[in-house]
Amino acid sequence: MASKILPFLALPALLLAVAYQFFTGKGTWIHDGLGIGRQLESINNKNCIKVPELQACEHMWMHRPSGLLYLACSDPIGRVHWTPAVDNLDLQGRPTTDYFAILDTKAQGPISSRIKKISPSLYHDSLNVHGFDVHVVPTASSEIKPTLRIFAVNHRPPIDPLTHTALDPHKVGANSTVELFETTLGESKMRHIRTYAFPEIRTPNMPAAVGPDSFLVTNDHLRKVGHARILELFKASSDIAYCDTQGCRVAISPLAFPNGIIRSPNQPNTFFAASSVEAKIRVLELQADKSLVLIDEIRTGYPADNLSVDSQGRVYVAVFPKILHTSAQHFPDPVHVHTPSAVLRISPNEAQSRFFGEKYKVEKIFEDDGENASGVTVGLFDEEEDKLYLGGVSQPFTAICQL
Repeated sequence: MASKILPFLALPALLLAVAYQFFTGKGTWIHDGLGIGRQLESINNKNCIKVPELQACEHMWMHRPSGLLYLACSDPIGRVHWTPAVDNLDLQGRPTTDYFAILDTKAQGPISSRIKKISPSLYHDSLNVHGFDVHVVPTASSEIKPTLRIFAVNHRPPIDPLTHTALDPHKVGANSTVELFETTLGESKMRHIRTYAFPEIRTPNMPAAVGPDSFLVTNDHLRKVGHARILELFKASSDIAYCDTQGCRVAISPLAFPNGIIRSPNQPNTFFAASSVEAKIRVLELQADKSLVLIDEIRTGYPADNLSVDSQGRVYVAVFPKILHTSAQHFPDPVHVHTPSAVLRISPNEAQSRFFGEKYKVEKIFEDDGENASGVTVGLFDEEEDKLYLGGVSQPFTAICQL
């Protein structure tokens, strides 16, 4: 009897297996976007060290000739209370000691002795850092230290402009701005130049410098607060804005959860933009009217956070292999709960497949289960030293891995 029933059971089981693979296999949103069914690998994660002096460093930028690494850092527990991008809006737990730091990657001696914090001057407001970018002002000679213009996202608490009393951020959201600071390369002070506070800077995540006073900035959500924010998972609603001293304007929309953005060092009007819910990188071109036009899309198979570039113009993408675990378990307890991390490298495709439409090569250069690097939001590669620097918005250390 069983032999007669088994063939009838085998067909539904086969169909179920095929359907499961169809809906959850590579290329599907469940697999690529959410990470369900994704198998983790160990790639270039065996020779890493942790730097506990640099915690919760969401983003970093390197001045390549000097090897000076700039980082925007905070406190992991403070991030649990105050990170507007993920609806952490507890004013009582908001960190009050956020800072920029410099790590001299070429100096000798213990890493702790090569770190110095940058103190802001002419700035008396609160500072809660997130993404940042740097515009290097050209100098007449390579022997002169360049001036750096730092565009920094600042998630200030909301304050009533008339009574100067605190408002409820759960009702109105953070009072986020982009701050412009100026410093000389390597100095431990930075001078505040101006605050950019315009309606188009709504939920800023990452700026990308365009000039000494202008930048693009991603807004990761359309709405600052409310349950409707979750609906943006299913309908692209947000944007990237262009800003200068005269104001801001929307450069491109609608976009779904736009996150990291970086300028190409070789093509100054080309920008790469990531999404934290879509498994692709957009290639955008800045037009004369300051709008952005989509010129290409690079499929990566992962939702992404911040981007960096090396001196050859290759793009490095910090991605989330298991974003459900990262958001539901790591972000609420980043000190004790480790979560997988990976970094991709995007470069021009030199293989024969380039003749068949594959213009870019996407390779995974780092992956870890969370033991050596956890919740990484930026990966920066130093090609001279063959080292990968890994920071995370809530990671209780910065990791340095020899590749």
